[in-house]
Amino acid sequence: MKTLDLFCGAGGFSYGFKSHIDDTHLAIDIDSSALETYKLNFPDSKVWQTDIHSLHSVQIEKALNGAPDVIIASPPCEEFSKANPDSKKSAAERVYGEGTAKLLLDAIRIIGDLEPQIFVIENVAALLNAGGKEIIQKEFKRVGIDDVHINMIRAHQHGNPSKRLRVFLSNIKIKPPRKAPPTVMESIGDLPGLGVNQIFNPEVDIPNHFDYPVSEDKMKAISKTRWGQGVRRFRVSKTRSLPNWVRLFPDRLSTSINGLSRYIHPYENRLLTVREHARLMSYPDSFVFTGFSDSQYNQVGESVPPLVSQLIAQEVCANIV
Repeated sequence: MKTLDLFCGAGGFSYGFKSHIDDTHLAIDIDSSALETYKLNFPDSKVWQTDIHSLHSVQIEKALNGAPDVIIASPPCEEFSKANPDSKKSAAERVYGEGTAKLLLDAIRIIGDLEPQIFVIENVAALLNAGGKEIIQKEFKRVGIDDVHINMIRAHQHGNPSKRLRVFLSNIKIKPPRKAPPTVMESIGDLPGLGVNQIFNPEVDIPNHFDYPVSEDKMKAISKTRWGQGVRRFRVSKTRSLPNWVRLFPDRLSTSINGLSRYIHPYENRLLTVREHARLMSYPDSFVFTGFSDSQYNQVGESVPPLVSQLIAQEVCANIV
């Protein structure tokens, strides 16, 4: 099964297709740090670092010795996110502007050129607002695709440990089975403690499970923070801000794990590690992240949860002729 992963990031979306990944799998992104993580975890795939906006479909066909059977894509969503100060702009201003939102059009262009049996594009649900749904339908029709399904998936309704609402645009209906999610401590509670707590299990070594250094002032603020409260806030408009560095409730579902967000451990006075973020996004401990710490956090938060990608891959494989 020839597969193309556009805007592959660290590989969360590809993870569901892992049993099919070999040299007929091509992954493309512009982020060198994310691609290092990708290559480490999918050593048999072909990986390209390039700007997809300048990529021609013929190049892809040559690399795969033919058109892909499946195309998955996660074009940048920052301009559509409600946490973005510019999110009040119309979808047309963003999609047809000069920012990264226009890369959605490149995903549609490549899908139209290569005509895969199945395609799935992931993005934030806010993509559909302010005229976005109509633009998506128009642009798909422009490349000859009239039937596009808009699948809204709330990851936590299917067993993911953290909340995450995303839209998946595809030419098949996607309706994964439902499953209750674990709580925060059910997800991360068996990881070894850090700092003073580390003396009780000094020989346990979990990838990406290291303290994130913070200043003394911030440590004091962290120690005073209660469940559900945040140490910091970031402004998303002149009148609205959102909390960051929030201490998670131990016995509840985690809030959404995003690239720029950091969370405080329910019981320990420290920020969650990259591994704990990854656990809350359903990554197995065998999936190792590389690069600087901030890049690793971003790689986790900007990805499709592997649990969700596995469920989508099952639907895709069931529809492949």
